[in-house]
Amino acid sequence: METLLQDLRYGARTLWKRPGFTLVAVVTLALGIGANTAVFSYVNSLFLQPLPVGEPDRLVRLYGTGASGQPFGVFSYANFADLRERAAAAADFAAHQFTSVSFNAGGGAESAAGEVVTGNYFSVMRADAALGRALSPEDDRAEGAHPVVVLGHGMWQRRFGGERSVVGRAVQINGHTFTVVGVMPPEFKGTFGAVATEFWVPLMMHEEARPRGVGLQTRGWGWLFGTARLREGVGREQLQAEVARASALLRAEHPNEVRDFHVVEAGMLPEEYRGGASNILLFFMVVVALLLLAACANVASVLLSRVASRRQEIAIRQSLGATRWRLMRQWLTESLLIAAAGGAAGLAVAAWMSDALMSFAPPVFINFSPALGLDARVLSFTAGVALLTGLLCGLFPALRASRTDVSKTLKEGGSAAGGRTRSRLQQTFVVVQVAVSLVLLIASALLLRSVRESQSFGPGFNSDNLLVVKLDLRRHRYTEERGRVFYQELTERLKRLPGVEGVALGAVTPLAPEQETRSIAVPGHEPPDGKKSFVLDSNIVGAGYFKTMGINVVRGREFDERDAGVEGRQPIVINETMARRFWPQGDAVGQIVGLGPQTEAEVVGVVSDIKYYSVGERPLPFFYLMFGRNYRPEVGAHLRTTAPPDALKTAVRKELEALDPDVAATNLTSFSELRQVALAPGRAMAVVSGAFGLLALVLAVVGIYGVMSYAVSQRTREIGIRMALGAQTRDVLRLIVGQGLALTLVGVAAGLAAALLLTRFLSSVLFGVSASDPVTFAGVALVLAAVALLACYVPARRATKVDPMVALRYE
Repeated sequence: METLLQDLRYGARTLWKRPGFTLVAVVTLALGIGANTAVFSYVNSLFLQPLPVGEPDRLVRLYGTGASGQPFGVFSYANFADLRERAAAAADFAAHQFTSVSFNAGGGAESAAGEVVTGNYFSVMRADAALGRALSPEDDRAEGAHPVVVLGHGMWQRRFGGERSVVGRAVQINGHTFTVVGVMPPEFKGTFGAVATEFWVPLMMHEEARPRGVGLQTRGWGWLFGTARLREGVGREQLQAEVARASALLRAEHPNEVRDFHVVEAGMLPEEYRGGASNILLFFMVVVALLLLAACANVASVLLSRVASRRQEIAIRQSLGATRWRLMRQWLTESLLIAAAGGAAGLAVAAWMSDALMSFAPPVFINFSPALGLDARVLSFTAGVALLTGLLCGLFPALRASRTDVSKTLKEGGSAAGGRTRSRLQQTFVVVQVAVSLVLLIASALLLRSVRESQSFGPGFNSDNLLVVKLDLRRHRYTEERGRVFYQELTERLKRLPGVEGVALGAVTPLAPEQETRSIAVPGHEPPDGKKSFVLDSNIVGAGYFKTMGINVVRGREFDERDAGVEGRQPIVINETMARRFWPQGDAVGQIVGLGPQTEAEVVGVVSDIKYYSVGERPLPFFYLMFGRNYRPEVGAHLRTTAPPDALKTAVRKELEALDPDVAATNLTSFSELRQVALAPGRAMAVVSGAFGLLALVLAVVGIYGVMSYAVSQRTREIGIRMALGAQTRDVLRLIVGQGLALTLVGVAAGLAAALLLTRFLSSVLFGVSASDPVTFAGVALVLAAVALLACYVPARRATKVDPMVALRYE
C-alpha cells in the first residue's frame, strides 16, 4: 500500500505538471467512455433494470403462442380466468391491457393512454398509492359496476396541478363518469417501465374504457397481457410446468380456442417490441465501442511519445534499483489516473448524450419514457470501462518503458534508444484510428443515403400538405346511425375551414402503423393453401378519397356518393398489382368478386400502387371498399390543405369540440410527421454513427499529425544531411508525406475490409442503396485520404525549413 500511494502521488504530480497533455487525454477518453455509458444507460433501462416495484425478481409475464410459434402477448379473459384458477397454487395472476381514451377533467377532452387491469393488479405489482388508494378486487367484481380510476403521477401533475383534493373528484372517460380514488407515486410507470401509463381503471369497466362490443367470456377473443407473482418457494420453471398442465386441460375442453402459454421474465418492454429496440441499441453499442477503441489508440500513441521524453528519467530510476515491474506499475498508475478522470468526466458527457439520443426516439410506444439514471449498474459499467481503458492505453507504453537500456540511454542522453520500436507501435495505433473512423463514416454515409432516398422516393400519392385526424367513436358508444351522421357533419365542417381543399375518410392511413386484411374470392383463382378465398390487404374509404390523396385512377372510376346505397353489388376499387395478378390478360373493371358467402362486389376502378406500410415495401395486391357500405366507428379524416397542415390543428380541434365536446382525436398528425416517424430509426443510426465517425476522424488526424511530427523530430539530422547533399524541398515533402500516406492507405485498406464485413448487417434497414455500395466506399475513403494528406503536410512543410548546418550539429 505504501508503494501504491507513492505511485499515485508521483503520477498525479507528473500529470499536473503537464496540464495540456493531461487535459487532451482526459477529454479524449471522456468522450469515448461517456458515449459508451450513454448507450449502456438505455440498455440498462430497457433490458437490465428491474421494474420499480416490490420484489421485482418474483414477477413474470404470461404470453400466448402466436401464429409463428413465438410468444405473443394476448389471450382471452375466459382463458385467463381459467388459467388463474388452475395454477393459483404457483402464482397470483393479473391481467391488463393498454387503452387510449377521451379524458375530460373539466378543461376539454384530450386523448390519454391508460390500462384496464384486474382488481388484484396493484397487489401483484406490489405498488401502493401515494395518495388515496389503489384498485382492489372489490372494484372488479361485476362489469360496469365500479367506475373508479387511479391516476398516474404525470397525469395528476399535468391535468390537476398536483392538487391533493383530486381524490373523490369526478372525471369523464369516453363520456362516462369515473371517480378518482388514488394517485400513484412518480416511480411507478405501469406494467412496462418504458411505457408510462397515465391512469388505471378496473378490467370490468372495459366497455366504458376500451369498448369493443365483445363479451368477456368470448374465449377466442385474445386481447390481454398477463403478469404473475410467484408464490414463495416457486421458481419460473415450476410455474411454466403448472401453466403447461393447465393449458393442456383447457385445450381438451375448448379445442382450437386455447393456445400454449409461456412464462418469461418480466421486463421494461413488451416482448413484441424487444427485438426492434435491441437491434438499434446493439448497433449503437458497436459504434461507441469503435469510438472508444479509437480514443484508446490516440491516448496510447501520446503516452508512447512521453516515453521518449522520459527515457533518461526511467534509466536513472532503474540505475537506482527500480525493478521492471515497478516501472510498469508506475506507468499503468498514470494511465489509470487519466482513465479515472476520463470516466468521471464521461458521466457528465453521458448525461448530455442521453438527452441527445432521446431526441431521436420515435413515438412508437405510448408515452415512451425510459427511466434513465446513473444507478449502481451504470456506475459499475462506467468504472469497468474506465479501468479497461486505462489498461489498454497504458499497457504498451508501460512495456516499452520497462525495456529501457540503462547504459545506452545514459550514454546517449535518452534521445534515440528504442525509437524504431516506439515508432512502429505509434504507426499501428494510427492505422487502427484510420480504420475505425473509416468504418463509422461508411456506415453513416450508407444510412444517410438511405434516409435521403427514402425521403425523396415518392410514396405513390401526394403526401404534401396532408393532415390526418384519427377518431374512434367506439369510445362513446355511438350507434352506426349516429356515427354516420357524425362523420358526415364532421366532413362538411372540415371542408368549410379556410385552407382546406378536400376531405375524405379512410380507415387505414398509409405509412402509419395500421393494417387491415379481408378475405376475397376471385373466380378462376384458387389460393395456394387450399382455402376458398384470398386474404389481402384492404382499406375502407369514403367518396373522393383518391382525389384527396392524389392517387391516380388508371382505369374506371373512383367511389362517389351514389355508391353509398345499400342495394346491388358492392363497388370495389383495386390497385394495379392486384389487377395484374388476377386479370393479366384482360380488363379488371367490371369483374365480379366475392366478399363473403352472400356478398358480391364489382370492380369499378383500378388505381396506381402506393406505399401502404413503409417506403421500402414491394408492390402488393390491395383493394378498397366504400365507407358508405362498410361503416367503421374508427376512421381518419384526411384533409388536403393549401396552408401548412400544422397551422390547421387548432381549428380542427375546435370543430371537433363544437360537434361533440367529449370526442377527442386519437391522433392528429401531418404526413410529414408520419414520414419522420417511419424514418426515425434510420436517421438516428445515421446521425449517431456520423457524429462519432467524425469524432474518430478527428482523433485519427491528430494521431497522424502527432506521429509525423515525432518522425520529423527524430529524423532532423537525416533530413539535414539529405538537404546538404542536394535534396530539394519537394524531395523532403515527398519523403515525409509519403510515409504518412502509407500509414493512411494501410488504415484505409483495413477499414474497407472491416466495413465490408460489418455493413452487411445494415442491409435490413437500408433503402435504395446497397450495403457494399462502391460509390460510398470509394467516396468516404478518398475524403479520409484527403484529410490525412493535410495532416501529413504540416509536419512535412516544417521539415523543409530545417537548416542543414543546424541539423548537422544536432545532438
